[in-house]
Amino acid sequence: MLLELRIRNLAVVEDAVIRFGPGLNAMTGSTGAGKSIVLAAVELLSGARARRSLIRAGAESLVVEGAFSIEPGARIREALGMAPDEREVSIRRELGSDGRNRIWINGMSATVGAAQEAAGALIELHGQHRQQEFLDPASHILYLDARGDYGDLLDACMRAIDRYVDLSRRLAALAAAAERTRSQEEFLRFQLRELEALRLEPGLDRGLDSRIGRITHRQRFVGALDEALELLEGEGASAIDRISRAARAVETLAAVDPAWREAAAELAAARVSVQDVARRIARERSGAEEGEEDLEALQERLAAIQRAMRKYGLPLEGLIERRDEIAANLLSLEGGAGEIEETRRAREEAKGDLLPMLAELGRRRASAAKALDRLVTAELAKLGMGGAIFETRVAPLENNAFQDDGLEIHLSPRGGDSVEFMIRTNVGERIHPLADVVSGGELSRISLVLKKLQVEDRRIPTLVFDEIDAGLGADLGGVVAERLAELAERYQIICITHLPQAAARAATHIKVVKRVRGGRTIASAAVIDGPDRVAEIARMLGGDGKLRTELAEELLEKSSVRP
Repeated sequence: MLLELRIRNLAVVEDAVIRFGPGLNAMTGSTGAGKSIVLAAVELLSGARARRSLIRAGAESLVVEGAFSIEPGARIREALGMAPDEREVSIRRELGSDGRNRIWINGMSATVGAAQEAAGALIELHGQHRQQEFLDPASHILYLDARGDYGDLLDACMRAIDRYVDLSRRLAALAAAAERTRSQEEFLRFQLRELEALRLEPGLDRGLDSRIGRITHRQRFVGALDEALELLEGEGASAIDRISRAARAVETLAAVDPAWREAAAELAAARVSVQDVARRIARERSGAEEGEEDLEALQERLAAIQRAMRKYGLPLEGLIERRDEIAANLLSLEGGAGEIEETRRAREEAKGDLLPMLAELGRRRASAAKALDRLVTAELAKLGMGGAIFETRVAPLENNAFQDDGLEIHLSPRGGDSVEFMIRTNVGERIHPLADVVSGGELSRISLVLKKLQVEDRRIPTLVFDEIDAGLGADLGGVVAERLAELAERYQIICITHLPQAAARAATHIKVVKRVRGGRTIASAAVIDGPDRVAEIARMLGGDGKLRTELAEELLEKSSVRP
C-alpha cells in the first residue's frame, strides 16, 4: 500500500506531502489544478523516463519519494532484501537540471530496472492514455496469456518454436551456401586444376631461381668446382697433402714436447674437414657431368608460378593456402548435402514436437477466452452496459511456416494463434473489434473491467486510476463509484476523478488546488474532511448553492461517510 508521496519541484508542485489511506482514495480538484502531476510522480517512481522539462522553473532538481507498506508474504520482499521485521520500503528518485538521474531504494543506490521491478510489484497505473493499450490487438494475446492457466505449456511451446525457427534458419543458410558454392563449383575446380598443375611447395620459387642461376652460369660454376677440387686434392702440392705433411711434422713435435699435442689435433681435424669439402665438391662435379637440367623448362615453370602470383595477388605461400582452401571447399560441398539432410531431419523432429503443442495451446487459449468473455460481459452489465457482449476470438494464424521447406517463417513467438478482443456495445449492433470503439465512456468502462481482472491475477496491492470516468455521463457515476468501492475492499485504490459519486465513496478524499503566490503558480494537495469535503463535492456537482450542498451531504450520507 502507498502510504505517502513526497513531491518537490515537479512542474507546478513546489513541495507537497500527500498521505494515502487504505481502501478508496479520491483525488479531486478543478481542471488544470495539477492532479495529473501526482500520476507523473508515481510514473517516475516506477522507472518512467525522466525529462528535465519536468523540473520546476528555477529549481536545481526535482525529487519524488514514495513510502510503501508491504505485507509479510509478498514476493517482492526477497528481491528487496527486506528483513522479516521490516514493514515499509521507500523509493526515491532525483533528477538534476544537469541531467543526473539517481534512484534509491531504502536509502541504497539502485538502478532504473530495480525501481521498475519494485514499483511494478507494488503499484499499477491506469491513465487515460493507457486505455489505448487495449485498442492494440497485439496486446490482446499477452493479456489472455497472463490470465490463462497454461503458463508451463506456453513456455515449453515458445522454446519449441525457437528451436524450430533456429533450425529452419540454419537449413535456409545451408541451402543458400550450397547453392552459392554450386554456382562457383566449376570455376573453383578450374582454379584448383590450375594451381595443382604448378606442383607448389614451400620455397619452390626460390629453389627454381637458384637452379636457373646455376645453369645460366654453368661454365663458371663448373670451372670453380674444378679449380677448388684441384687445389684441395690434386697431384703435387695440394691442400690436403700439405696439411697431411704439416700434421705429421707437428705430431713429431708433440712426441718431443707435449705442448704441441693440441696443435697436432687441430691439424688432424682440419685435414678431415678439408677432405669432407673435397668429397662434396667431387659429388657436385660428378652430377654436373652426368647431365644438365632443361634450362628452358625450369624458366617456364618459374614464369608460370610468377604469373599465378600476379593473377591471385598472393605470394607463393598464399597460393598454397588458396589451393588447399579451394580443395576444402569442394570437399565440404560434397559433404554439405549430408549436413543439409541432417538439419532437415532435426527440423522435422522439432516440427513433430511442436505441432501437438500448438494445437493444445490453441485449445487452452480458446477455453481461457470463453471464461474471460463471461467475466467481462457480466462486469460490463454491472457498469450499465447490459446489452454488451465481449468476445475473444482465438484463431490459427495464416502462415506458411510448415510449407515451402519451412524456409519462410511466420510463426508468432507466442505460438500459432491470433487473439483479438471483440465487442458489441448495444443490442442489435454487429460485433466489431475493440479497436473500433469510438465512445470514450464505453472505452473507460471496458478498460476498467479489463484492468480490474488484470490486477487480480497479478496481486498488485495499489491501483491508480487517472480519470477512469472520462466520457461517462452523470447517470453512470454511481455505477462506476460502486465498482471502485468494491475494488477498494481488496485493494488500495487511488482515483483521480471528476465524479462526485466516486469522491463521496472515498475513505480518504484529497483535494488538489493551484494558487499564485509571489508571482509563481503553486499546486498543493491535502486531505479534506467535514465542511471542506462537502464544499468540494458540491463544486463537483456544479456549484456551491444550498441545493448542491444538500445533494453533496446526501451523497456522503448514502456512502456511509460522515463529513
